[in-house]
Amino acid sequence: MNSIKTQQFDRALEECDAALKEAPADKRILTLRGMAYMGKGSSSSALDAYQHALRLDQDYLPALEGAAQVTFQRRDPGAKTVLLHILSERPDDATSHTMLGFLDYEAKDCKSAIEHFEKGGSVLTSQALALSAYGACLAQNGEYQRAIPVFQQALTADSSIPSTRYNLALAQWKANQPQQALAALGPALENSGGQNDAVLLAADIYESMNDTQHAIDLLRRAILANPKNVDAYVAFASLSYDHASMKVGIDMVNVGLTQLPNEAPLYLVRGILYIQQGKFDEASEDFGKANQLNPQLSLVGAAEGLAASQQHRDSQAISSFRAAAKAQPQDALTQYLFAEALSQEAPSEGSPDYLEEVAAARKAYQLDPSMTAPHDLLAAIYLQEDHSELAMEESRAVLKLDPNDQQALYHLILSLRKTGDKDQIPTLLKQLAAARAAAQEEQSRNKRFQLQEVAAPPASQ
Repeated sequence: MNSIKTQQFDRALEECDAALKEAPADKRILTLRGMAYMGKGSSSSALDAYQHALRLDQDYLPALEGAAQVTFQRRDPGAKTVLLHILSERPDDATSHTMLGFLDYEAKDCKSAIEHFEKGGSVLTSQALALSAYGACLAQNGEYQRAIPVFQQALTADSSIPSTRYNLALAQWKANQPQQALAALGPALENSGGQNDAVLLAADIYESMNDTQHAIDLLRRAILANPKNVDAYVAFASLSYDHASMKVGIDMVNVGLTQLPNEAPLYLVRGILYIQQGKFDEASEDFGKANQLNPQLSLVGAAEGLAASQQHRDSQAISSFRAAAKAQPQDALTQYLFAEALSQEAPSEGSPDYLEEVAAARKAYQLDPSMTAPHDLLAAIYLQEDHSELAMEESRAVLKLDPNDQQALYHLILSLRKTGDKDQIPTLLKQLAAARAAAQEEQSRNKRFQLQEVAAPPASQ
């Protein structure tokens, strides 16, 4: 219909309405009507027209393609069904594969997304968002070398997508290409402060290259450009902690608190720095303030307990944890922290505190079977009491969940030595050494960074 080709959509609708009076069951006219509505920006009416055509012929490809376009743009739950229907009729349809790849990426099903993106062909290469999502899935699977050229292609297609540049740099860093990663981040760092996430990533890359001064300079510049950048203060404090420069870190956090007096993370990191200086009163005060501002902030209670126990005020710490465990009986972490606090006093076997300690640790892993820390704690407790068989049982439970858990490997080695069963020890020692080396390398190369999500345009209504 020429009216659609010339974008005279109102006229096209008039022509379709007239034709439908003569042939109300003509799937072709109904599909053209859907196209006209799409041209006018009325996706709901367009979908109604396509679905009407499909009720007449469920395999009619032009109507399926129109319905796929609308449902994909609207992120309609039925989009995937329509696209799979198209592929059943035309298995090599690159557009449908690309759309399905993006939907699977958004559903966090990267395995399926990669399979579809690989069949996207020239359609995929022309879509920067889809390319960026494809790269993110490859990187998420640890295929950094494959992800890098995909991100580069996406960046060439559209350099305005922040997540693409960030994810490219992260993939390059993880692929042992720190210089290339810094080069990729360059445009994001060129303004006075730089994009927040890009600055933090660049600082960690410089730190991993032992160029601490460059990392510090970046964080200082970011803070000067945006004095209300909480993450930059926290990153600076972490860097100070790593280099035993507690006073420098505290001074910078103090600056941050003049700008952001109600940010709980700043009190938390300052408290941690105070602990390293032996200033336990100041640390406890900061942890209390952080908890007051944000009771949900993770590990505030644990840090507060640590500060109290290091001052030999174990009873105060245990009282805090006992109250928390009573208030949150179904929270696994709270139960574990209570057990850990009790363990600091090394209660004698059979005492009320000992029984309470063991019960809390057991309850923690019963509430969350994926937690390894309660098993590790119990193994340590049993080793102290010469219950080697029980210690081995707890350690093996951890190693089923995480074969590289260093505490579990260490406890198992000690337990086997005590029982005289030494045949497994050489293998376990090698496993422990490998786990330590891998953990140290990973810690130095990647502290906290994760791939950024690729944000699709708002769904069409």
